[in-house]
Amino acid sequence: MSISNIKIFIFSVSIFYFLLSTFYLVEAQSSPQFLISWQAESYAPSWYQGKILAINGTPISISFELIDNAKIADLSKTKVRWYVNDKLIKNENDGLGIKSLKITVPDYAGQETEIRISIVDYKGGEILDKIIRIPVRGPEAVINVPYPDAKISTGLSIFQATPFFFNIKDRNSLSIEWSANEQKAEGAFDNPWSLNLNIDPRTPSGFVVGLRATVQNILNQLETASKTIQLKVK
Repeated sequence: MSISNIKIFIFSVSIFYFLLSTFYLVEAQSSPQFLISWQAESYAPSWYQGKILAINGTPISISFELIDNAKIADLSKTKVRWYVNDKLIKNENDGLGIKSLKITVPDYAGQETEIRISIVDYKGGEILDKIIRIPVRGPEAVINVPYPDAKISTGLSIFQATPFFFNIKDRNSLSIEWSANEQKAEGAFDNPWSLNLNIDPRTPSGFVVGLRATVQNILNQLETASKTIQLKVK
């Protein structure tokens, strides 16, 4: 084969793969896409800007839109089926075009709750499926340490605890207990989430204080979280 023929062959192959990739790109762009969102109703402080996560027993709302050719598809006459962990929860017997679902998380910390949305008769018979997995966490307690490297001086040091992801509406449904080196410590009288820790001036440098906060849901004793930090006296 001459060099000119090789060039023609390479050019022809390049054109073929270009047209093939263009075809798949157009095909991918024209395929309907699910836009899914979910929102957990567990507790987080009002200033928290992150994703509020779910724990066992948390109510969760899931909703979706189907985007087809850059437009929201009309599913009002379409059969939509919802599955949770492979169990059918809602289908066309509950109505057509169901685009939202509210459930209570059945799984536990470290597991995932699987949600499958199945549109079984899109545009006359096409089946569209989408699966999302919602991570399940445990409730959390966080201690704010406003001291670099967790090193504190003798005298007064102030700490704040914050709960996350409990199944409550507000913080009043929680109790908190503080301890320092396994000895109970009392939170501030007007705010139990704040601890005024007094270190004896005679405490030697390098002394370690294990500060612990334990938070419990008053309405459900199985919901509990604790956090321990190690402090060192300067």
